[in-house]
Amino acid sequence: MNKRQLLVVSAAVGSLAAAYAIRKLLDNDEVRSRLGLPKTQAKHDSDMIDASSEDSFPASDPPSFTATTSLGHSH
Repeated sequence: MNKRQLLVVSAAVGSLAAAYAIRKLLDNDEVRSRLGLPKTQAKHDSDMIDASSEDSFPASDPPSFTATTSLGHSH
């Protein structure tokens, strides 16, 4: 990889990392209030589903299935 390609890739990765960090910071209501931004809305549906799924564990384990066999003649 030449220097120019390395520079482009490095800039892209750095930009993505910065965008991710800013997004995570803006998820925090305290940070948002210091910046004069409104509080975040309710969690996304998928976040609520994930939380419910984690709360219900291990009750949500599927039942075990065992194969049954019989020997001999049926009566």
